[in-house]
Amino acid sequence: MGQGAITAISRKQNINTRSSTEAELVTADDVIGPMIWTRNFLEAQGYLVQDNVLFQDNKSTILLEENGQKSVGKRS
Repeated sequence: MGQGAITAISRKQNINTRSSTEAELVTADDVIGPMIWTRNFLEAQGYLVQDNVLFQDNKSTILLEENGQKSVGKRS
């Protein structure tokens, strides 16, 4: 199928956030559902999906996603 992205999303968020970390978490949560659906759809069509990658560039968000509450400060 190739090496490029299958989908890309850009839209305004539905809720107000107080920090960039919170905004990135909301975005990741919004994208996970369609990512899983697309993977399942492609596998049902007979394609092998080896990696399903969500790119993240906010270090605080990455730590929060990987380690949960134990990796953040008081304000998060």
